Amino acid sequence: MTLEKSNMKSKERALAFMETQNWANALKEWEVWFAEAETSHTDSDALHDRAICKFHLSDKDSAIKDLDAAAQLQPDYGYRFSSRAWMKQANGDTDGAISDYKIAIELEPDDAMAQNNLGMLEESQGYKTQAKKRFKIADNSTKKIIPKPEAPAPKSIFSEMKHVFMSRESRKDLVKFILKGFTLKD
Repeated sequence: MTLEKSNMKSKERALAFMETQNWANALKEWEVWFAEAETSHTDSDALHDRAICKFHLSDKDSAIKDLDAAAQLQPDYGYRFSSRAWMKQANGDTDGAISDYKIAIELEPDDAMAQNNLGMLEESQGYKTQAKKRFKIADNSTKKIIPKPEAPAPKSIFSEMKHVFMSRESRKDLVKFILKGFTLKD
């Protein structure tokens, strides 16, 4: 196996460990990848992902340094600044977080998450009017993060019956249904 293929395996393993939140093993794989890949320090996504691992392993200063490097590589990408802002906020650096959220919003004004997070920080600092403006912008933003809907669990007659008898609200609905002559009309 060539060094390049071996190195890609390290990156794949790091990402797989991150999926399962196995931060220590993910970081070990990232360190292997960074040591061997010639272009590792120009891969802003990898720097970001390694920072997440470091953050979860309480190496917060080093994590911020990786996010600094990622932001330097992509100075026109608001997400880099939003990520760093969130991590600064989690580390107690409110002023640094506010500064980074402002940069992120300057780059991507429709980023509802950045607007909302900055609003919360401004509100916590006593800037209620400014925070309300941010919340309104976030509410009206066209760039919203929409969670991927979870596939509903397949229902069986048994699961429905179990639900009826395990839930007080469902039992009430069943009694109403029976008393109304098996009709759904109110």
